[in-house]
Formats: sequence, structure tokens, C-alpha cells
Amino acid sequence: MKKQKMTYLSSGMVGLAGLVLMGLQTNDAQAATNGTVNYADGATTVWTSPAVGQKPARYLATNQQVTIQDTKQVYGQTWYKLGNDEWVSSQFITAGDATAQPAATTTAVKNTVTANFQSGATTVWADTTAAQPTGEYLTYGTTKNVIDQKDLNGTTWYQLESKGWIPASYVVLNNPNLDGVTPITNAPAVTPVAATTTTTEVQAPAAPQATTPAPATETPAPAATTEATTPAATTSTPAATTQPAQTQTTTTQSSQQTTQATTTQQAPQTNTTTKASGNAQTVINAALSQIGTPYVWGGSTPGVGLDCSGLVQYAYAQAGVSLGRVTTAQEGAGQRVSLDNLQPGDILFWGGAGASYHDAIYIGGGQYVHAPQRGESVKIASISSYFMPSFAVRVL
Repeated sequence: MKKQKMTYLSSGMVGLAGLVLMGLQTNDAQAATNGTVNYADGATTVWTSPAVGQKPARYLATNQQVTIQDTKQVYGQTWYKLGNDEWVSSQFITAGDATAQPAATTTAVKNTVTANFQSGATTVWADTTAAQPTGEYLTYGTTKNVIDQKDLNGTTWYQLESKGWIPASYVVLNNPNLDGVTPITNAPAVTPVAATTTTTEVQAPAAPQATTPAPATETPAPAATTEATTPAATTSTPAATTQPAQTQTTTTQSSQQTTQATTTQQAPQTNTTTKASGNAQTVINAALSQIGTPYVWGGSTPGVGLDCSGLVQYAYAQAGVSLGRVTTAQEGAGQRVSLDNLQPGDILFWGGAGASYHDAIYIGGGQYVHAPQRGESVKIASISSYFMPSFAVRVL
């Protein structure tokens, strides 16, 4: 009789534990949320991981329905887990029932910002360090809702609904029509708040002719985005040095090439007979080999997907030159040169120094090769007043 009672009691305890376990599993299942792809200008990349070293897993179409299984914060950016080794930045997915979205538009928004930079696109950054662009860019007159504001080191930053950040110097608060506001034509300087970015100066050991210090190596915190998620930062170390950063060893070679360029009054009329020599031609050939490769924001895989700085980094790596991953890091790879004195292999930049949002490789004859934007592929374009570079840097 005692044995039977113990058996009943044990069975009851096991049954209770099973019910608790089933309840936990049910709660986990209910935690999954539906979502809708909100990016309308092209495909949205699904990455194998939200951290450094991720690779594209697949692509999502606009308005495609997904199931959000989990969320994760990486460097202040929210990521959604869609499946095993499948992650997407939250700014490209609208969580919840898509049918409920129209009701949300009636919610009053307290503050808005409107882009006031007329000479180009305004970069939206992953955080206030201004080290990693999200890939979102605001053209002149574009208005966005503000969800947060920070005043850091004398600079005001606004956070948009996409979770990206933008400095106040490029936008106007609560004036969507820009009434009575003079457009900005010269890019204001952006003072980054170095919360997560580390800078290390590296002096090349084999640069006795160098007259300027070797540029710093910036290690930006990975972030997602547009230019849609954070790429794996692939670099190639030059054979001539063991330093991981760009060194003056390569920049000093430019003194032997400056006499090859013909100075003209306008960049598009640069002498078409100027030829690249040595490693500069290697850079150009590498860039031209990627013509037709789809633009993927954060892309750094040749033949699969590249963004503008990913193409520049890859091309220079083939010549043994290691560049930073983003445009602002690549600005310090060499010496500034006039747009009237370009040589094949020079890097063209759009945007202010320290706040560039696009770059390309000059190939001569007033032309350059670049990865333009979502929906397009790597191609050759001509310098024009419609999309004039802001400045250039000579690395080789």
C-alpha cells in the first residue's frame, strides 16, 4: 500500500513538472512576433550573424512577412532573429501585424528634422561616434521623425525612427518646409563622440622619406544598416610592412607620379592621356573587374556584393594596400590632392572631410568606377557638376 502511494505521489510530481515545462514552452512560442519588410528601394539582406564576420544568408523583398524569433542588441543596434543563423537589423523590419500600421500614422509626433544640406546627401550614422554610416541618406528637404536627442561635446544629435543618428548642423528642427532657412552648401564639420571608436597611430618602419605622420587606423564599432547591416571588415596587409594600417610607405610614392597629371580648370577635362603606373593600375584593374557586382550596403565580398567603400578597400588590397572599411577611415589613407590634378588610382570623396558619405576610384579621362546605391551595380561614371566630388586623396 505504501509503495502504491509513493508511486501516485511521484506520478503527480512528474505530471506537475511537465505542466510547468509545457507552460514555459508555450510562453516562448507566444514571444515570436510577426514582422513586415519595410525597405522599398531594393532587397533587404539577411545576415548569418549580427556581429563582425557575418555573411549574407538570403534576401527579403519589400512587404515580405517574417517571423521574429528573438532580438539582440549589438553596439546599441537592435537585430531580429528570423531563423537559425538569420539576422536582420530592426530598422528594416516593422514588427507586429502589418494591418495595424495605418493606425500608427495617426499618432502625433512631437519633433521632426528636415535635411538642409543641398550639395549632396546627408549621412545617417549608427551612433554618435560618426564611425559607421547606417546606409541611410537624406536628400535635401527630406523630413524624418525624431525619437531621441543627445547633446554631447557641444554637438546636438537627433535619433531617427530608423534608430540612426544625425547631427543638428545638417538638419532643421520642426520646419518641414524649410521656411526662411538658407540651404547649406558646404558640409559642416562633424565632431564625433568617441565612445566606442579607438584610434591608434602607426608609423611605418620603412618610410625614411615621409614628411607627414602615418594616418591613424580607425576601428569603428560594427553597426547595421544603407548604404543594411554591418559588414565583415576584411583587410589585406601590405607585403612591404607588418603594420596593419595604411602607412606612409605607399603615400611617399606619389612624389614620383605627380608630374604625370596635366592640370586643367575643371576635373571632368582631366588629360585623357594620363596613364596609371605600377600599383595604381593594379587598383584600377581590380575595381574594373567588379563591374556588374550588385550593390549591397556593408558588402565586402567581390563578385557577390559591395558597397562604395567595400569596393575601394578590395581594389587597394589587390595592390597590397590595407585601407579602413568605411569612407571616413579611408580619407586618411594618403594626401589630399586637387580635383584639377587627379591621377588614375586617386580616391574621390563626396561630403565634408570627416563626414564623407561616398567614395570611388578615379580611372582617368574624367571617369571613375564606384558602387552607386541599392538597386544598382558597380559601374563607370563621369565626373559632372550634377554629382561633383568634394575632394580627393592620393594613396599611390
